[in-house]
Amino acid sequence: MSIEDAVARTKAGPVDWEQLKEDLLELPKGTLADMVSMWINNYWANQNYWITYVERDFGQQDAERLDGEIFRRTAKIQAQSLKKLLGLGDDMHTLAFVLKHITTQWPPAGFDWAIDEVTDERVIFHVNSCPMGTYRKGQGLEVFRCKEISEPLYDAMVKAVNPRMKAVCTHAHPDEAVEGLMCSWEVTYE
Repeated sequence: MSIEDAVARTKAGPVDWEQLKEDLLELPKGTLADMVSMWINNYWANQNYWITYVERDFGQQDAERLDGEIFRRTAKIQAQSLKKLLGLGDDMHTLAFVLKHITTQWPPAGFDWAIDEVTDERVIFHVNSCPMGTYRKGQGLEVFRCKEISEPLYDAMVKAVNPRMKAVCTHAHPDEAVEGLMCSWEVTYE
């Protein structure tokens, strides 16, 4: 179905998930993927505005603390939800899949990152740039202390895949800056 046909079919009345899902499934796959990307970009725009206003009104320390609390919960929920939805296992390959497919890592939103290694015993990945860091630099704001904030969020996310997993930040701000690298991570079993 073309976009024009989908728009023309829109009628007055209740909107429920079954009808919305039917509409979405009739769209071309490329269009649907573009819409998902747009939703993720909107999610990150909301995040960047929210955290900037919290920082403005309450200071950077409280903004970082609240950001960390929110992402610990949302990353864990996203990982659990994806794992349940797709019936995924609890190994390192599942973790690598989950990392690629949750909104906290979505490339069109501004994440430039790579998984460097996936074995049965560990996953290593790094982030070259992220929406929050790019936004903050562009606004002339100090980059958050990601090593302190993000380690608990990644740890909560990996534990949602398998409670025996442990995420360790091997590099992030406030560590000395490395050109083209925001942060790097290693996940192993405890």
